[in-house]
Amino acid sequence: MKPALRTAMLALLATSHGVNDFLAGWLLGGEFPAASAWDRIPWLVVYAALAFAGQLPVAWLMERSTRQDRWFAGSLALMALAVAARLISPGLAVVISGVASAFCHVSGGALALQLPRGEGAIGWFSAPGILGLTVGGWLGHTHGNLAAWAAIGPVMLLAGWAVLRPHWPRTEQGMGEGRMAAPGVDAHDGLMLLILLALTLRSALWDLVQVTQLNDPSVVLALAFSAAFGKVLGGWMITRWPPVRQVSLTLLISCLLLELGRGHWIGLCMGVALLQSTVPASIVLLHRSFGTSAARASAYGLGLTVALGGLVMPMRASYLALLMAVAVSALLLLWRAPRRDRLLPAA
Repeated sequence: MKPALRTAMLALLATSHGVNDFLAGWLLGGEFPAASAWDRIPWLVVYAALAFAGQLPVAWLMERSTRQDRWFAGSLALMALAVAARLISPGLAVVISGVASAFCHVSGGALALQLPRGEGAIGWFSAPGILGLTVGGWLGHTHGNLAAWAAIGPVMLLAGWAVLRPHWPRTEQGMGEGRMAAPGVDAHDGLMLLILLALTLRSALWDLVQVTQLNDPSVVLALAFSAAFGKVLGGWMITRWPPVRQVSLTLLISCLLLELGRGHWIGLCMGVALLQSTVPASIVLLHRSFGTSAARASAYGLGLTVALGGLVMPMRASYLALLMAVAVSALLLLWRAPRRDRLLPAA
């Protein structure tokens, strides 16, 4: 694939992720002006259930498709439909937006992973989401209802998909091809569960950090940019270090920075950037070291663990989540030691 073509495809995927979350943020923030914060919770739960928990069944269906780009096109069509549906019913628009989000995250992440240098591509794909959600939420809060012109974005992106249609990956590469070398990693259920737990705790810590800073829009925006930068950084780092080591060390260091950075936004931003850098590494690790399909790896990293991490929010158990994240990081570091020892030649 030519570099220019890869860049165009990746730009389309990343922009679509940002637009999807932008529309969702504006929709959830501005379509219920008469509702109290408590009244909005059921709609947030409905959206989260469809957009995040719903990614796993979408991944199972996508695995049986030879044209996964059609699911991506479907997500763009649903985004435009959600904008139109809000004229009929805000609740219907939320439901459609949740389904569109599930399609977008799974199909976009799977296609990004299957591009050349997919480990870096997944970082770029995942980065714009938090920026779109933050800006969209702010527009909803300050300007009210979702504007009809917002449908222009998905329609233009759908036209871009049509232009690039002949070049999208038709079938996922075999698991033996394109598998990233990960020294000392075995396809073991225990290690996979630790990676999923690390991703879940990453999501929980991110949610808890956001909640504590909601009263300061400038800090929220800074955190959003830090999160986006961290995901791009994670995609770059995975090409240079073994993914298990990267996930464990960055999660551990981010926990320390988040704890020490309380009240200091620079330290907090650094902690958030490292925290979010674990996302691309974990997705690539699940895909290429454990034989998980691209669609399912994206659903685990961008959907299921986000939904599970959100369950910590009502408990506000920030210290518990932090301690558990440190413990998981330590276990991931220790996991490598016995395997490395067994690979050493006998004395």
